[in-house]
Amino acid sequence: WWGERSEGVRKTIELAKSADVKVMLKPQIYVPGGWTGSLDFETESDWELWESGYREYILIFAEIAQEMNVDLFCIGTEFKTSVEKREKYWFDLIKEIKTIYKGPLTYAANWDEYRRVNFWGQLDYIGIDAYFPLSDEILPSVADLKDKWKHIVIDIKSLSNQYAKPILFTEYGYLSIDGCAGKTWELEANIRNASINEQAQANALQAMYGVFSKETFWAGGFLWK
Repeated sequence: WWGERSEGVRKTIELAKSADVKVMLKPQIYVPGGWTGSLDFETESDWELWESGYREYILIFAEIAQEMNVDLFCIGTEFKTSVEKREKYWFDLIKEIKTIYKGPLTYAANWDEYRRVNFWGQLDYIGIDAYFPLSDEILPSVADLKDKWKHIVIDIKSLSNQYAKPILFTEYGYLSIDGCAGKTWELEANIRNASINEQAQANALQAMYGVFSKETFWAGGFLWK
């Protein structure tokens, strides 16, 4: 876990910059056997306890981002329930982060969450973890996948226009297995039983690049590990 600690993060940023690579610092919370989007609490005191801990955690990385002159800072990843239920907390947190880190900010919304986020106006990029389920076919064609993207492009473009902010894919990517343009989270859970299919992966990436590279509202994205 060296890379998750402050010294590891600093060294990784240093190495990236020495290779002339720009950096988005995106601190990641993991929920063992669960997902950050489902994180929920029954009482106000439990919410406040968690929020206090997250604030302390994220501000440490905001300080590193400022100290290391990081190009972009992500304030959180896929906190779907929290963002809906605890909106004021996020507005306050963004204000506090801005007193520390002076660069551009984003938030990584899950693919089914970005319309429920109300603080995009306070950030510089609308961040989306773009695991949109497009097709359950084992090997969908590039043309097929491009067609499936059409309605999604219309929706996120309208959101970009609404806030006058570019869209950034804070995560995107496809597994090199059968049906990889479908529900990534389900495929990942059954990865050991899956058949390798690099052509399906290539088609999915080619379709996405083909669709979005022409769009001026799209700022690009970060290929997930």
